[in-house]
Amino acid sequence: MLLSKVSKAFSDDNRLKILKYLCDGERNVTQVAEKLNVEENLASHHLRVLALLGFLKNDKKGREVFYRINDAKFISLIKDLKRSKVFREIIIKAIEE
Repeated sequence: MLLSKVSKAFSDDNRLKILKYLCDGERNVTQVAEKLNVEENLASHHLRVLALLGFLKNDKKGREVFYRINDAKFISLIKDLKRSKVFREIIIKAIEE
């Protein structure tokens, strides 16, 4: 995974808010837009960016698409970061706190 794409995706406050919001369970675009107080097309764009990078999974239920966190992708990212001594020490420190 290209770290530059990941860092760009995580540099947007709305995307970070979406990830935090989805930690409580799956949500559709309307729910995400309401939570962020943005238009649905903007919420959809942010969800699409995170999904294309693999950080979100989605399920279509009727006409609605529900998004949820992709645990496996975050585990993979942490494993990639852990290969660096500096990041490994940061991860260990964060876990201990």
